[in-house]
Amino acid sequence: MEKKFHYASTEGRLGMSKEALSTHWEHAIPVYRNAPHVWNVGGQDNVASFLLDTGEGLILIDTGLCPETLYLLIDRIWRSGHDPMDIKKIFLTHWHGDHSCCARVLHEMTGAEIWLSKEDEVEHQKHAEDTFPAYVTPYTVTNFYDMEHPLKMGRFTITFRLCPGHTPGVTSFFFEDTDEKTGKTYKCALHGGLGVGQMSKEGVVKHGTDPELPHRFIKDCYELAKMPVDIALASHLNQNNILPNIPKDPDDYTVFIADYAWADVLINRAKAVEKFYPEIYEKSEQ
Repeated sequence: MEKKFHYASTEGRLGMSKEALSTHWEHAIPVYRNAPHVWNVGGQDNVASFLLDTGEGLILIDTGLCPETLYLLIDRIWRSGHDPMDIKKIFLTHWHGDHSCCARVLHEMTGAEIWLSKEDEVEHQKHAEDTFPAYVTPYTVTNFYDMEHPLKMGRFTITFRLCPGHTPGVTSFFFEDTDEKTGKTYKCALHGGLGVGQMSKEGVVKHGTDPELPHRFIKDCYELAKMPVDIALASHLNQNNILPNIPKDPDDYTVFIADYAWADVLINRAKAVEKFYPEIYEKSEQ
């Protein structure tokens, strides 16, 4: 299989600067299908928001880049053929504002539950009053993930896994999705936080995080990379080089079937963190 997907640069991507956010419409992208019953409805070229149609209501994973782009999210949900009022659960990959900023508004609009890890609820409360660039609009978490027991909702059985590093409570998601037209079933996975800057020595000090988390992240990435995954969902569109591969036909999810992409991106990220600690990892390779 030709490798289309890899960890790409951030060139051309909407960043978190005030200048970039003031022209967010220039970074709008269409809705597109990622798997038989999964759509990226984020509407902009930075942070993905995944809509899962369970057949018994909708699950939304992450809520968009910032309050200014919420209108894109709502529009893309409608364009995917779904009603935002059918959202029953909001899953947050981690507490950072570019993933959680609109959770409160969407909860008040739809009544949907807000899910987060217990570890990141601690971080959320620490930063609940932060302003730019965190964009944390205070919200009330209604449910915590159970890392020991999968959640069953309609056609999906979703397994949660704590993957600390980017934040202490990053949560990853694993489920299977079947295309009724073809009868094929695909293993889907979403790692909740692959940004590595927070795991540098300086980042650990700046954010006051456990210095063991970068090493836990590395270990977890190598372990998770062994899992068979057909469709690797990317929480940021620079991961796996998604932007150049958005299909012309927004319903053609088959372009994202790549059984190597999951391992590629995880190993890439693990090695990136290893470079912050050459005294440990360069010696281990000798």
